[in-house]
Amino acid sequence: MKKSVVDRADINKYIRSNCKKLSIEQLAKDCGITERAVEGRAYRMKLELFSHNDMRARLPSAKRYIITAAQNATPIHQAFWASLKQAAAYYNAELVVIPGRYKNPTSQWTEKNAENEWWDSAVVPYLCKGRISLNDRIMILGDVKVPWATRSPLTMMDTLTKDKSGIVGHPNRALRSIATPQHKQPKVMFTTGTCTIRNYTDSRQGKIASFNHCLGALIVEIDGDLFWARQLNADKFGAFIDLNFEFTPTGVKPAERALSLTPGDIHERWVLPHVVHATFDAKDSIVNVLRPQHIIFNDLTDSHARNHHHKDDWLTNFGKWKSGIECIRTEIKDAIRFVNEKTPDDCQAVIVSSNHDRAILRWLKETDFRTDPVNAIFYLESALALANSAKKDEGGIVYDDPFVAYAKQFAKKNVKFLKQGQSFVLSRVEYGLHGDLGPNGSRGTTRNLSALGEKVTKGHSHAAEIIDGCYSAGVCTGPLEYEGGGPSNHSNSHVVQYANGKRAIIFVINGRYCLDHPTPSKSRKK
Repeated sequence: MKKSVVDRADINKYIRSNCKKLSIEQLAKDCGITERAVEGRAYRMKLELFSHNDMRARLPSAKRYIITAAQNATPIHQAFWASLKQAAAYYNAELVVIPGRYKNPTSQWTEKNAENEWWDSAVVPYLCKGRISLNDRIMILGDVKVPWATRSPLTMMDTLTKDKSGIVGHPNRALRSIATPQHKQPKVMFTTGTCTIRNYTDSRQGKIASFNHCLGALIVEIDGDLFWARQLNADKFGAFIDLNFEFTPTGVKPAERALSLTPGDIHERWVLPHVVHATFDAKDSIVNVLRPQHIIFNDLTDSHARNHHHKDDWLTNFGKWKSGIECIRTEIKDAIRFVNEKTPDDCQAVIVSSNHDRAILRWLKETDFRTDPVNAIFYLESALALANSAKKDEGGIVYDDPFVAYAKQFAKKNVKFLKQGQSFVLSRVEYGLHGDLGPNGSRGTTRNLSALGEKVTKGHSHAAEIIDGCYSAGVCTGPLEYEGGGPSNHSNSHVVQYANGKRAIIFVINGRYCLDHPTPSKSRKK
């Protein structure tokens, strides 16, 4: 006899109350009777029982959706589910659960039962099926059952949603940006995280899946044909932060200051004004609302004034001369002025050693200053300082970074420059890697940096991306000249690390980073 959670005298009442909420399997388990007995009782009471056809194929129109996933035959994480309900109520959001199935031998909860097509009773009213469009730009892929333990849940899905972004129910947090024509909003594939507990065996695949198991959800905000999506990653107690609010099982409260904000690569000469306004300047900007303790800058300069890619390009060089933008000093000073102006006094700016900033070193090594009168004095001063700094260390000849040597003269006291390869860690996340350099001298990618064994937040690729513990920010510019008008997966996107150590990617679209700007925190001096 199965162990019952319902008094036998109340079985009929329990079945009547839950027949459209719980599966036959779950009713039988709760009542301590067989599934056939459940069907018999329901028949005599003239009740219709829940089936997979009862899952929602359509969703109510809403401004916000909170979307997670649930594994079959697995309990929910009670505290996280309570926090999700708090967030749904606070945002007036539609709560959606994508059902996930795990039929191969990886689930401890399913070893004794061959029929496991049931879900925790709490999520049943929120289950959805099929493909559901939230607007013209993004859809839920409720009909795509990705194996629950797969390492790369978004593999081979680039074209599955055609020109729309897509949401896949899966416990491994992932995000993939797909190239689109440059006049279109970026296409992004997301996973949701899960609201169910870890439920894996001690197999190799099960252990990897357990390690990558993300207790989380995705909040999607809709305004016409625009959308904004952010990750909701919970701590072990089930609480999570979204922007400047913390949601717990018992309520909502203002969040503590974010640990860091990593804007997309700056390239100060080409930053888009509406991205700067939404990120730094507006009263309800990201910086003013999140109040980050650190702002991490990647590719602060573009090094456009003198760039090795322009060496034999007479037309681009003529255009720079004609526009009066050939001076390297001016480009560096403008970039540092940007950092000084955008970094609040109670915040530390961290400038990561990046390939565009280091391009000045290559210029110093390869250029004949006699052919560049605009920059000749700067060249000679920088070359002398560089030569004086050269010395032998354990691995060879080393020297100072000429960009840092010049830029730090104009930086405020709260600006920190990282040397190439210098570590900078916040709550177990490494920020000292720009992303251009990979393991053992290879080119850096989000994928190869995700295999380091530690969490990383990086820039460089200009595309938002999440692979395991590696988060990549986008860029603060529009299409740059070298992109040539081709399809691009670049986006104006930033990575935030909240006070609880969890991270999310924030997209800036049409000068906005969320549907309704949260109430700004107390103003701060800049």
